Amino acid sequence: MKILVISDIHANKYALDEILNAVSYDFLVFLGDIVDYGPHPAYCLDVIKESADVIILGNHDYAVAFNTDCRCGEKLHSVSVYTRENITKKQLTEDQIKWLKSVSIKKSFEIEGIKFLAVHATPRDPLYEYLLPNEPNEKFYNSLIDPNTKKLVEADYVLIGHTHFQFKRKISGITILNPGSVGQPRDGDPRASCMLIDTDTNLVYTIRIKYPVNKTISDIRQLNLEKNYERILVKILKTGKV
Repeated sequence: MKILVISDIHANKYALDEILNAVSYDFLVFLGDIVDYGPHPAYCLDVIKESADVIILGNHDYAVAFNTDCRCGEKLHSVSVYTRENITKKQLTEDQIKWLKSVSIKKSFEIEGIKFLAVHATPRDPLYEYLLPNEPNEKFYNSLIDPNTKKLVEADYVLIGHTHFQFKRKISGITILNPGSVGQPRDGDPRASCMLIDTDTNLVYTIRIKYPVNKTISDIRQLNLEKNYERILVKILKTGKV
């Protein structure tokens, strides 16, 4: 079976559509953050709701659903708040927000005898902890400890997002995969990012796909946002960097 793993769409429909059309898969896992920053939150929510087999709530989704702070990084916090109020909340319907409230912040599942745990951030802190690829092994290990049992989570694969950095790491027999960001990569490569797990061959493919970023930028500019916020959003989309 081919399992497509995606995360952090951030309301970028062109990037999402490009990945779903370009990659052949049997099972779709989404690791959170449909909304904020981008111009298409309602569209992306509907696509994920209809297409994904496993759906996890991200910190931005949680902030919209429960009217709370997203607790994202300081550099983009004000941009997050601004786009949530001026794009996301203006476009989502009451039914869409109600649906977000029903989505779990973590999910365990099994495919062909392989155990998966899906969270947005880390098993230790499913919504907010940042786990970057250059972190020491100790932090990776500690992030895999279940706060309830005080033991390592029981999984062959732990699937995480949140940082917008694509990476693979193995700690104590557990493979940690971060597919990067579909709609707003921040690792210096502006192409849409995802991963594909092939359970038949036990291989993991890291994938980057070019999408029509200028269409996303054009749609942002049509929203008549404050110029400073528009400039920041456009820069990230063009460069893949904050």
